[in-house]
Amino acid sequence: MTLVGCRRHLFVIVVAESEEDELPLCPSCDAPLRPWGYARERGIRLPDGRVRQLRLRRARCRSCRATHVLLPPYCLLRRADSVHTVAAALLDHAAGDGHRRIAERLHRPAATVRGWLRRASERAAFWRRHGVIYAYHLTPDAGPFPPRATALAEALDALGEAARLGQAQHPAWAATDPWSAVALVTGGRLLTPT
Repeated sequence: MTLVGCRRHLFVIVVAESEEDELPLCPSCDAPLRPWGYARERGIRLPDGRVRQLRLRRARCRSCRATHVLLPPYCLLRRADSVHTVAAALLDHAAGDGHRRIAERLHRPAATVRGWLRRASERAAFWRRHGVIYAYHLTPDAGPFPPRATALAEALDALGEAARLGQAQHPAWAATDPWSAVALVTGGRLLTPT
């Protein structure tokens, strides 16, 4: 379980798919959460072009009365594309491709891909630091984290290592793919503003 964000007592919690049946504790007060219906339906675009329709579960805390949305790990907060689609763009950009070529390959608007790349590049230093700290928190033997050509490449390396270690240590994460594990490490906020 990873807390994503708060907006007027509405939290979004990223949960591994194996954890979807059991509700986590409230991130605000550690009280048990109770089912509280569903959020509105939304479509998530997958890398192969299909759109997966989701009706996200909601939960409410009886103690602090905050409501929570449970987000699966292949989703990113406030994004219509899956983490796999965004990750493909970030990896291509770290390898040197421009936004137009990436957009053409992913069948996405160039402005959308350019926005992803700008946001990820702006946040690269933060995510590198977060990934390194997360990895070292899981094990002091994490790393090494060698320098790379760009800050974005370094951030993706650090987040990837943290996700790999998380999958090895958290039983609920073991069944997730590597990019879903990265979404769990970042709490689904890979492209959210500071």
